[in-house]
Amino acid sequence: MRERIAVGAQRVERDPASIGVALGAVTVVDEDGHRARDLIRREMALYLPVVAPLDPTVAVDPELAARIDALVAAGDPAGAGRLIPDDLLDRFAFAGTPTQVIEQCEAIFAAGATRIEFGTPHGITAEGGIRLLGERVLPALRR
Repeated sequence: MRERIAVGAQRVERDPASIGVALGAVTVVDEDGHRARDLIRREMALYLPVVAPLDPTVAVDPELAARIDALVAAGDPAGAGRLIPDDLLDRFAFAGTPTQVIEQCEAIFAAGATRIEFGTPHGITAEGGIRLLGERVLPALRR
């Protein structure tokens, strides 16, 4: 990520270190990681066909995309979500237990991000997700 920024910064004679990178994604954090990831899969099935083509670093198998689209069109976003593999889910969302979300964030910071924004719905319930983010995730990232 930082390599691409450095190329652009050099073109305009700007210090690459002066450019921050913010990454935001839908977030579902819960003590039950499977439940959190199942919820975000259903949500992701609705927007994946829109956002995936906009990211040049992501390749979604056209057959998989067509199957997801067909299930969503048939009114089965949960079935469509079950088709989304973990690696693809992790590219577009923060989802799982507080420990899983912390690990995702640490990897993103290691890749060059300087700020992370946690998007809605935050958790199975908004209140529960915000509580876990505030009490467990953010303190761990401040280390």
